[in-house]
Order: sequence, then C-alpha cells, then structure tokens
Amino acid sequence: MAGTLIQALSYTMLAVVAALVGGLIAVYRPPGRYMESNVQHFAAGVVFAAVAAELLPDVHTRAPLVVVVGFAVGVAAMLGFHRLSKYIQAQGIGGKLASASSLLITVSIDMVIDGVLIGVAFLAEAATGVLIAVALAIEVLFLGVTGVIALPEKMGTLRKLAVPAGFGLLLVVGVTVGVLALEGVTGTPIALILAFGSAALLYLVTEELLVKAQEVPETPTSTTLFFAGFLLIFLLDMVH
Repeated sequence: MAGTLIQALSYTMLAVVAALVGGLIAVYRPPGRYMESNVQHFAAGVVFAAVAAELLPDVHTRAPLVVVVGFAVGVAAMLGFHRLSKYIQAQGIGGKLASASSLLITVSIDMVIDGVLIGVAFLAEAATGVLIAVALAIEVLFLGVTGVIALPEKMGTLRKLAVPAGFGLLLVVGVTVGVLALEGVTGTPIALILAFGSAALLYLVTEELLVKAQEVPETPTSTTLFFAGFLLIFLLDMVH
C-alpha cells in the first residue's frame, strides 16, 4: 500500500504544481472579463469530460438503486453546500472571501473528490492512475486560475496564492484517503463514491463554472473552448 500511495502522490504533484501555476498566472497576468469567461468554459469542458470518460462508464455498470442513492446524496450535499455558501455571503463571514465562497467551497469539494479518484485509479491500475492524474492536472490548472480571479482584486498576493495552494493540499488529502481507506474495497461502497463524485462534478460545471462564465455575453470562442477542453480529456482517455 505504501508503494501505491507514494506513486499516486508523486503524480498528484503535477496537479498541485498546476494549481499554483494557474494561481500565479491569475495574480500576475489577470485575465479580462471575456478571457475569464473563456477560462471557465475550458475548465467546464475538462471537468465534464473527466466525468463522461472516467466516472460515468464505471457508474453505468453498477446496480441502479446504488447509483440513484449516490447521485441523490451527491446532489443533496452540493445543494446544502450551496445554501451554506449563500449564507456565508449574506452574512459577510470571511470578510473579503465571502463573495467568492460559493465557487471556492464547490471547487474545494471537487479537489477532494479528484484526489479520491486518483487514489482509486492507482489502486486499480497504475497506468490508469497516471492518465487520470495528468487529465486532472489540466483541470486543476484552470481551476487555479478560476479560483484566484474570483477573489477581490484588492486582496494581497500571498492570500490569493493561498487559495490554489489550498486546492493542492485538499487534492493530496483526497489521494491519501482514497488509497488508505479504499484499499481492497469493492462493490457498493465504490459505486456510491463514483455516483456521488459524478453528481458533485456535474454540479461544479452547471451551477458554478458555466453560471459565472455567462456573466458576460456568450461568444463563439468561449463555446469552442468548452468543447476543446472536453475533447482534450476525451482524446487522452481514448489514447490510453
């Protein structure tokens, strides 16, 4: 198990570095509103493809009742977190971070789920784990940009960079939990986790990334980037 954990964490460092790189880009070369929308569309396409290519095929083979329960719990949890984030924003809890709480909470949950997914993939087959780690590193790069640009402009640089650093830490936590807790586990528990993860990631795309991306008028470029992000991850899966 120790060997699998070390291998999984070593490839996860790609995503951790990617998150920090995305944060640095957003801090020192902050995109305009349309570029921000383009980044969010691309990230949405990447996340959507990760669900379609890696999670849903495994979910499809499971017992329908287990899938329904997993999805229901995932949707209920995300709606609960959404209400929590709205309450935080309304009450001004967290000061300057309150306005970005909804996106930050959702992406943080996504990081943990991605980490667990990487851990489970390495438990199944190292080659599959490597592919997922690389695909998710691309996703995390753009989520790092998205997370930082959601913050108030006047926030200090170190505090801004703490956000993608936190994303990376949560990813590492997810990988560690995935490997240590799910070693040898099969059947219903894995199906529930996959269904829950699918619902949570789809929520990230539809209720966070695309909603924020459409705060500016849709353009052919932004739409194209959504499909480019989707196609990139889908082709990586096909090549594998």
